[in-house]
Amino acid sequence: MIPVLYPATERTFSNNGLGGLPDALSCTVTNELNTVGGYFLEMEYPINGLHFDDLVQERIIYAAPAPGKAPQPFRISRIQKGITTATIEAPHVSAGLQKIVTRGSISTKWPGLVIDHFLENAVPASEAAKWTRSQTSHSTADGKLVRFLEPVPMMDVLMGAEGSVLDQYGGEYEFDGWSVKLYASIGTDTGLEIRRGVNITDISAETDDSNLVTAVLPYYKGTQNDSEVFVYGSVCNAPTVSNFANVYCVPLDVTGSFQNLTAGTIPAAAQVTAAGKSFVNSTSANKLLTSFSISFTPSALTAPDSGAIRVRNVYLGDTVRVVYPEFGVSANAKVVKTEYNVLLDRYDSVTIGSIRRNAADTVAAIIKNTGNQKILW
Repeated sequence: MIPVLYPATERTFSNNGLGGLPDALSCTVTNELNTVGGYFLEMEYPINGLHFDDLVQERIIYAAPAPGKAPQPFRISRIQKGITTATIEAPHVSAGLQKIVTRGSISTKWPGLVIDHFLENAVPASEAAKWTRSQTSHSTADGKLVRFLEPVPMMDVLMGAEGSVLDQYGGEYEFDGWSVKLYASIGTDTGLEIRRGVNITDISAETDDSNLVTAVLPYYKGTQNDSEVFVYGSVCNAPTVSNFANVYCVPLDVTGSFQNLTAGTIPAAAQVTAAGKSFVNSTSANKLLTSFSISFTPSALTAPDSGAIRVRNVYLGDTVRVVYPEFGVSANAKVVKTEYNVLLDRYDSVTIGSIRRNAADTVAAIIKNTGNQKILW
């Protein structure tokens, strides 16, 4: 599509605004799952272009974020001018949540109520009123406490700080205009398989132990008799600790595991240790991180119901399967980042893997589209 420029105050996008930008030299939208600052547009525009003088800070560029998806608003924040061209940087309007301040405390099993609570307490009220929480598709069995008694940006409440909604409830965010949507999972299992000898044209692997963790020291932080109290457990080793020559230990705050304690009581050291053991037995933090860079050519697959070839794109949060026996890879993985070429209506690259907010749990793989506009299903 042709990106369109709008005034800074536009909300409906029902007309042509200040005009289309067909003379843009390039325009890409990057969207990374559950990442602060990971959703933005970049544009190269000629300084003799029709609307160059109209491209100013705060105005909105309206552009599609992925093939077949409705356009989204991106607010111009930075303009870098060169001799013949200018680079325009425009974060998605959701970046504005970093400039809305809120505070409060709420305990509930519904993350949507948490988002509503902190939006209602956010200032400036005129900016907070623009935002809605239109979707939450999951809850927890037990209530979770989200507490920010000191003022913080609204984005920190969502996913930018320890104890955030994302930390407590999990899930995957979608930012749709000025609407915050939190799903248990935003994508679908596409059934797409990327396999050696079929559509993989190149692959490389890199193993990194810089974030390797094989043990934790769990601790609890609370209050008793108006005094701050710390309870430390014992060091908890991961099941694979013996596979390595050294023990790699980090502190682990397990306070969140004891939210249902009676007020004024604290857990015993043995309980804190048990919470630490539960973590190391269930996490992937004790694994070496291997990332795979893969180039591939999407191949035609036969639909099992009709025998016909159907065209389908993959989107952020979708699941694909990578099979490469020589590297020991045979697993499903999510699309966690896309780079979409707005002008050519195709992805420049798609990143798959398992990206979590804990750096020690990050396992990422990059799959780069070789120029095909669509993935065949």
